[in-house]
Amino acid sequence: MQKTLSLVLSVLSLTTVSLPTYANTAVALEWQDLNSAAQEVTLEMPDLTDQQMRLLQGVIAMSASKEEQVQQQAVEFKETLKEQGINADEVIALRDEYMQTMKASAEAITTEFDGKKVRVPGFIVPLEFSEGMTATEFLLVPVAGACIHMPPPPANQIVRVSFPEGFQVQNVQYPVWVEGDFSSNKVTEEVYLVDGKSNLTMGYEMNASMIEDYYEKEN
Repeated sequence: MQKTLSLVLSVLSLTTVSLPTYANTAVALEWQDLNSAAQEVTLEMPDLTDQQMRLLQGVIAMSASKEEQVQQQAVEFKETLKEQGINADEVIALRDEYMQTMKASAEAITTEFDGKKVRVPGFIVPLEFSEGMTATEFLLVPVAGACIHMPPPPANQIVRVSFPEGFQVQNVQYPVWVEGDFSSNKVTEEVYLVDGKSNLTMGYEMNASMIEDYYEKEN
C-alpha cells in the first residue's frame, strides 16, 4: 500500500512539474500558417485572342482619359470587340471583381493563434529605435527587404512587434526568431520606413518576450 501511494505521489509530482512547461511552450509557426484563411480565387473569362487582349488593354488604358479623341477611340475598340462577340464592359467588370477578390483573399487573416505564445522566423523592418540602433518597435516579414527595397507583402504576412527591451539590429538581411504573445489585429497605419512614410496594412501583432538570431553564431 505504501509503495502504491508513493508511486501515485511520484506521478502527481511529475505532472505538476511538467504542466507549466507545457503551458509555456511556444507554438512554432511558418508564414503559410498565417495566410491559411486565404481562399483560392478563380476567374472565368471568355477565350480571347492576342488581338482581343490588346484591344481590351487599350480600352482600360483609355478609360481614364477625358480627351474626346481618346474616348472615341475606346468606343471604336469596344465596337470591334462587340462584332467579335466580346462585351468589353462585362469582361472588364469581371477583371475588376477578380482583382478585388484576390486582394481581399490575400489580406485574409486567421484568428487561430490569438492569445497563444508563438515562435516565428522572419526579417526585421525597424520602425522605432532607442540608442545604439536598438529596435523597440518593428515589423516582422518573411522576405528580406520587404517594405524597404520591395513592395510590402499582404497584411497576413506582416506582424507588428513590440519589444520594449530592444533588439540591436546588426543587419536587416539577417533572419531572426521572435517569440511572444500573438494576436490578429488588421490595421492600416502610417509608418516611417527607411525610404519615408507609408500607409501600411498589418494583419497581426506580437508582444515579444525573446528575439534571437536565426543562425547560431560560429565560435
